[in-house]
Amino acid sequence: MYARNAFVNSVLVYLLLFVSGATRYHLAADKFLIVVFIIALSAWYLFTDRKVSDKFLLYLTIFVGLLFLLSLYTGGSLSVASVLKTTMKFALAYLVIRTVGINFTETFIKVVVLLAAISLFGYMTDIMHLFDGLIAKLPAVGKMGYEGVLYTYRHAWHPERNNSIFFEPGAYQGFLNAALFLVVFANTSFSNKKKWGYVVVLATALITTSSTTGYIIFGVLYVLFLYKSNLATYSQKLMSVGLNVLIITVFAAQFHTVLIEKLDNYINPNEARKGWSSENRSFDAQTDLKIFKNHVFGLGYEKYKKEFVLLGNVSADIEGSSNGVTSMLANYGLPYALFIFVSYFWAIRRMLGDYVLAAAAYLVFIIFLWGESYYQLAPISFCIIAAAFVYGRETVKHGLEDRAGHAQKV
Repeated sequence: MYARNAFVNSVLVYLLLFVSGATRYHLAADKFLIVVFIIALSAWYLFTDRKVSDKFLLYLTIFVGLLFLLSLYTGGSLSVASVLKTTMKFALAYLVIRTVGINFTETFIKVVVLLAAISLFGYMTDIMHLFDGLIAKLPAVGKMGYEGVLYTYRHAWHPERNNSIFFEPGAYQGFLNAALFLVVFANTSFSNKKKWGYVVVLATALITTSSTTGYIIFGVLYVLFLYKSNLATYSQKLMSVGLNVLIITVFAAQFHTVLIEKLDNYINPNEARKGWSSENRSFDAQTDLKIFKNHVFGLGYEKYKKEFVLLGNVSADIEGSSNGVTSMLANYGLPYALFIFVSYFWAIRRMLGDYVLAAAAYLVFIIFLWGESYYQLAPISFCIIAAAFVYGRETVKHGLEDRAGHAQKV
């Protein structure tokens, strides 16, 4: 029974990650979302008591209602199909959380660690051009690379960086940092030895992403680790500081390129939408804010996309901003943006309880959204809100009894 449940849980969490940014998922439009939703619905029906929180249903009604009002207000610029797809993503997140239950945290960690270990192997084959002939025989992921279920080999956009299964390393780092946060701060049954093993695998994979946002988030989490974590003793924390100083010194050139130069490009961009990604993102945010000033109650996707092209002076194939915070304001308007961002904070605060942990977790989530607009309303992001209706603070803090009657912690 336990082995079966563990397998089902792992499959559900993996599928949740898959429809939250895998390259194969993006290339196949929304057909995978429908398939995964049916799988999650079936698992919920077979392995749970089939109950849904009344409070969640009320929240979902308000959530969908606001989107429909925005669709009407924008004259269909935010299409009904888009509203339904977003609703399906939210429902999917709830179904997975509800089915996996109190095992979600540990399952999420294990799945991400497994993907990280596989990605380290795949990354080495990419940069050293190992097994070229064998990899070329693997199923193609469109024109983006090969395989794509456990790792996307020879990724066309970022062959020199670790993407795992995701469409870009900036997205992948979000999952790695989330797993690191949970390993260090969540109440799990893992031994300290296993936790440190997970930290090493996740941190190593994070380094190979060469993600500026990822490094910044890790820096915030590291400060939080030094201040709040019980995983290491005072002397071990001092040793970790020394080790990090050594690593930064040895790889000073790489850190300067990834952090200092990109941050300078973001703060002081030279060219609009023609420079590095950091410059693009700086102009994206500025363009979003211009649109928001003219349309405080939102434009909806279609009108927003057209105005972004016009005000941003970019090519028509650019579909919008890379900034998930400012584009939320410009696209969905102030009322909905406040609703969803407050919801994220409420959910994090409800589950973590501790003000410092909750504030830090919310900060890194906003930093993540600042560089990844796709994740403002992605299934994995909706899990944050859905989990608050499944667990609640007492569940997270004290744990629950599993079906076999053994104490489990989330």
